[in-house]
Amino acid sequence: MIIPEPYRSYLSPESRWLPATDWNVKLFGAHMQKVKQGWKVPLESHLAFELILILEGSQTTLLENIRYDLHAGDILLIPPGCKHTNECNQEQGLTYFIAHFNVDEVLFRQEMSGHVQMLFPCGGEDNQRLTEVMMKWVDLLQHKEEYTTSDLFRMQAGLLEILAILAEQSSSRSQEAVSPTVAHYASLIAEAIKSRFNAGNIQREGLGDKEIRIEEIAASLQISPGYALETFQKVYGISPRRYLSELKLHEAKQLIHQPDLNLTRVATMLGYSSLAHFSRQFRRWTGMSPSEYRQTMGSIRFFE
Repeated sequence: MIIPEPYRSYLSPESRWLPATDWNVKLFGAHMQKVKQGWKVPLESHLAFELILILEGSQTTLLENIRYDLHAGDILLIPPGCKHTNECNQEQGLTYFIAHFNVDEVLFRQEMSGHVQMLFPCGGEDNQRLTEVMMKWVDLLQHKEEYTTSDLFRMQAGLLEILAILAEQSSSRSQEAVSPTVAHYASLIAEAIKSRFNAGNIQREGLGDKEIRIEEIAASLQISPGYALETFQKVYGISPRRYLSELKLHEAKQLIHQPDLNLTRVATMLGYSSLAHFSRQFRRWTGMSPSEYRQTMGSIRFFE
């Protein structure tokens, strides 16, 4: 470990340092919901990780055509980009807690992309550790007042603990590491996409109609479009276009969750020329209209 310049004059070479970390770690859309028999979420996938804890009842999840029958206490991790459906067929209904999270740390994402345990059955050691953290989130959802800064730190601390557990159990599996150059360019491409997307959102330039071109990003980094596509896919497991679509979908869902915004206003804020245009795109993304999505999620209490 290289000792920073200001400390070299009075610290010995034998001094030990913890490495600096500067990761973008995000927890969002975490919620608890009780649903009736017949409830179903259509085929979808997310840019983020999805962690589901079954509190009561049972749920059937089809994850990349693999069936998981989940019961009370089971935990399922759905990695980014994995197509899945969730359904409740039990007469007594289902209560679940779910959290979406994302980490822009290349090595972690690569380790998790194809070498991650997805099902954590009730009673297992890792299940118990994950459940302990997730139940603290569930307890926070019982608050009737506004979340405090202290609550928000506890939410984030819980996510970091979960990431440590997942990284611990996935690091023992063999993995061919990407080169530092590939990791570097993939991170720069992701940051460029997010930066341009956020700029368009703030300036109301039209997230619905304005495309972000990978060719322009590649040119700004002085690499070829083909190399940009290859490196991004290798690290993130999806194409830059898919990454951008997931950013748009996440923004749309966050706005629809706000009951004081009517859907025409949401469409305008996202840059679509009309509610009908936005509704068609949202249905392509999720299999349901914005109004159907708002109705389905209306009884949920979130923390963001």
